[in-house]
Amino acid sequence: MRSFAGMQADIVRRYIKPGDFVTTNGMFGHIDNHALTRESLDFYTYDSYPNFAYCVDGFRPEEPMKDRWSSRSLAEVRSVSPRFGIMEQQTGANGWNVSMEAPTPRPGQMTLWTMQSIAHGADFISYFRWRTCPFGTEMYWHGILDYSGRENRRLREVREIHKKLEKLQELAGSVYCARVAILRDYDNIWDAELDHWHGRIDRLSQDSLFTAMQQLHVPFDYLYLPTGEEAEGPAAGRNGLPPERTAGAERHEKTDSEWLEQMAHYGVLFYPHPVILTKRQMNLLESYVEAGGKLVFGCRTGQKDIHGICVTDCLPGLASELTGTDVLEYSLVAPDDGTIYAEWDGARLTAPVFNDLLAAAGERAEVLATYRSSYYAGTPALVRSWRGRGEVYYFGGAFGTDTARIFLQKLGAAEPWQDAVSVPEGCELAVREKGERKYFFILNYLADETDIEVKVQMQDLFSGQFINGVQRLEGYGVRVYRMG
Repeated sequence: MRSFAGMQADIVRRYIKPGDFVTTNGMFGHIDNHALTRESLDFYTYDSYPNFAYCVDGFRPEEPMKDRWSSRSLAEVRSVSPRFGIMEQQTGANGWNVSMEAPTPRPGQMTLWTMQSIAHGADFISYFRWRTCPFGTEMYWHGILDYSGRENRRLREVREIHKKLEKLQELAGSVYCARVAILRDYDNIWDAELDHWHGRIDRLSQDSLFTAMQQLHVPFDYLYLPTGEEAEGPAAGRNGLPPERTAGAERHEKTDSEWLEQMAHYGVLFYPHPVILTKRQMNLLESYVEAGGKLVFGCRTGQKDIHGICVTDCLPGLASELTGTDVLEYSLVAPDDGTIYAEWDGARLTAPVFNDLLAAAGERAEVLATYRSSYYAGTPALVRSWRGRGEVYYFGGAFGTDTARIFLQKLGAAEPWQDAVSVPEGCELAVREKGERKYFFILNYLADETDIEVKVQMQDLFSGQFINGVQRLEGYGVRVYRMG
């Protein structure tokens, strides 16, 4: 796939004129998108279809995030390409004649979803599509205009979006602002796709961390660590070609010092279940913690080597010394066990799916929580280890949403902008920054109006007014405030 994309990019670059760019149109699985961008693209573009959340063949009314899940995808795209665009932003109903049938977006949702993309860092928006095709596989995948091409509500909303975007021009060059990150890497992503033991815990923890951060208004990034196939130092170009033959905004793989500079930007890093760990990754994590960072691991850490072979060292393998833990035993949660939980200073930590039974190892490690159920009640479930100026937390379970919320609160990461603005749980808070200025995007994903409180004087970029105090936000409404 990457080789084929590279061949296409090389051909296109022979003929394009100055100012043209080479990009793609979506994020797809089973490919190293970071390497693809580095090797062949000028920047990444993505197709954003939040209305998938309302498909009639897959709607889940109990799911709290719904179209907010697109924010998670946008965070993934931002990790691949900090400067990115949207090649296809949803405007109308979606669906083929055999699947993915979804209703027409309600008034305001097209604006909401456009601003969702911009809030997460998109600097380019292209709508899908101008006029709906009257035949073929995508004849029900609607654009701005219906089959007739006449004036309609969606076109009027696009005109209003255009007026709003004219008032946001100063955001050009701003970047998404986050102080918490979730670490990922392709070796573990692909391992979790094949290994059901790994996949069960990873899917739950990834979903729960995103949900908890949305509920507690924690802007976050995904940060992809180098895999075992990448070596430190200047990298060769695509498929071994010299760097001058490759394209992309970032033409080389980062050195360790560059990785550490990026990691140091975050006060808290979650690495939920790195079943596969490498020495290079551990060196980076140790340096991050020693410099003052807070690092959180979940169960099954360090179980395999880069070849997917279970290590014969005591678990958590390469992470044993840094975490100050010894995994004495482990087990899938039995179907008749009910809810497994532990207590941490009075807070109840559920520990679903899989449990590591821990012991603190070394003078720098302390037990913070113990299991309160099953045959291993009284066994340590959470160990904290001090290293340099930082600290490491090893939790022996997967992260449910309630547990993820507790970690964010106890590590001081919840509601990081509460002194500036108070936002209800049904709204997302995203922040972009440019120099000393901060731009607060508040997005209401609910049909009902709600109140937000602006606690310091800010300027509403849509109205131009300086505001302070309680503000009413309409259903599917968006506000963009400038501070500084």
